[in-house]
Amino acid sequence: MRRRASLLAASTVLAAGMALPFAAPAHAATTLKFAKFYFDQPGADTPYTQTRLNREYIQVKNVTRKTISMSGYLIQDAGAKHTFRFPSSFKLGAGKTVTVHTGKGKNTAANLYWGMTRSMIWNNTGDTATLKKGSAKVTSCSYKETAAQKKAKTGFKNC
Repeated sequence: MRRRASLLAASTVLAAGMALPFAAPAHAATTLKFAKFYFDQPGADTPYTQTRLNREYIQVKNVTRKTISMSGYLIQDAGAKHTFRFPSSFKLGAGKTVTVHTGKGKNTAANLYWGMTRSMIWNNTGDTATLKKGSAKVTSCSYKETAAQKKAKTGFKNC
C-alpha cells in the first residue's frame, strides 16, 4: 500500500513537472509581429516621388484569431526620429496583415500611409523598427544591409 502511494505521488509530481516546460508564460504571448520589411526600395531613393516612397514599407501581422484595435499603437525607427501612429479607428482583422508605406496614399484595411514627402524612414544600411502600445514594446525587427543587397540596391527582410 505504501509503495502504491509512493508511485502515485511520484507520477503526480512527474506529470506536473512535465507539463510546466510546455506552458508559455502569459507575457510571452505575441499578438502582433512584423512580417516583411522593405527598407531599401529598388533603384535610387531620390528624387522623392510617392511611388518611390511607397515602395519602402513595413508590414504588421495580427497572429491571433481575434480582431485587434490598433488605437494607441505606434511604429518607431531606431532613433525615434520617425513615429507612425495607427489611426484610432483602425482595426486589424484576425490573421490579417497591414502594410505601412512611407509615403502618402489613401488608408485602407490593407494599406496605411506614413505621409512622408521628402525623405525615407528606414536607413538603407541598417535600422530597427519597434512596434509599441503606448510606451510598452510589443515587437521589433532589426536589419543590417548585406553586401548582396547593397550591390543590388534593394533590401528587405522577413521579420
